[in-house]
Amino acid sequence: MKGHRQNAPSNSVEPLRSAVNEHIAYLSEVLSRLRLSTRQMAHQMTLLSTEDAELELCLNRIQLEIDRIYDTMICVRWAALGQQPNTPLNTPLYDEAFAEDEPIVTELSPTVYVVDDNPSVLKALSRLFRSMDYNTESFSSAKQFLQNDFKAVPACVVLDVRMPRMSGLDLQKELVLLGTDLPIIFITGHGDIDMAVQAMKDGAVDFLPKPFDDQDLLDSVERAIKHHLEVRTISAKRIESEDRVERLTPREREVFERVVKGMLNKQIAFDLGTAEKTIKVHRARVMQKMEAESLADLVRMAGRLGIEGPSQDNPQ
Repeated sequence: MKGHRQNAPSNSVEPLRSAVNEHIAYLSEVLSRLRLSTRQMAHQMTLLSTEDAELELCLNRIQLEIDRIYDTMICVRWAALGQQPNTPLNTPLYDEAFAEDEPIVTELSPTVYVVDDNPSVLKALSRLFRSMDYNTESFSSAKQFLQNDFKAVPACVVLDVRMPRMSGLDLQKELVLLGTDLPIIFITGHGDIDMAVQAMKDGAVDFLPKPFDDQDLLDSVERAIKHHLEVRTISAKRIESEDRVERLTPREREVFERVVKGMLNKQIAFDLGTAEKTIKVHRARVMQKMEAESLADLVRMAGRLGIEGPSQDNPQ
């Protein structure tokens, strides 16, 4: 058996990928049934006005397990292509040391842009997203989509790979050149695996082979929009921090960089060759100009600016 494995042709990985995709399709079907059963049970509880804390806890646990299975399915889908996402959606986008204390909140309704040259698919997907209260804008071609004025709201693009004149891949490259940060979910045919690989190399957040389950698509859209909101929130806060640090004098900037590294006032004074009381004054001005309420606030701002936080050698 070992000899057979060693002599296996290099293209033997393709049947394995095909088998994995078949298992993904089966797993997707199972997840759909589980979600439907969970929704039906929750609906029955609502109709009967039943307040059973234990039953509700069980339903929540089932939903949590469904989400975990879906996460695994996404990872397997990527692995089947031999690829890894550039920015995994289930991992922090920045160092936990600089994580925000406050939750991300927005009053702007998210938008799903659908680009597909098939009128029936375009209509069906638009109806699906509107049923979930997403603002939806539909485009029958890549060129038409590029003429659109994008709103400053969390959004994503559901994009068909194969389209005439300008393909989905061509549109993706054009969006990169334009500097947009819109996450893209590709929907592909079974013969588009190589194209899907290239799309993910270029930054697509997910791909769904046809035929796909509606709930899988909705889950991907939800993740993509959350990802987009996080990216924009972090970007806005970074710009805000950059504006504030511009208020500092060169000496205050030196103090700022040393404070966030965890250095004490006397250490900073020795390092800069000045008096400790002078450092205290500079430090107070840094806190005021950076609008920081605490050292933790200051460290988070430094993190957005790419300045290292406290080191192990200088704990506070």
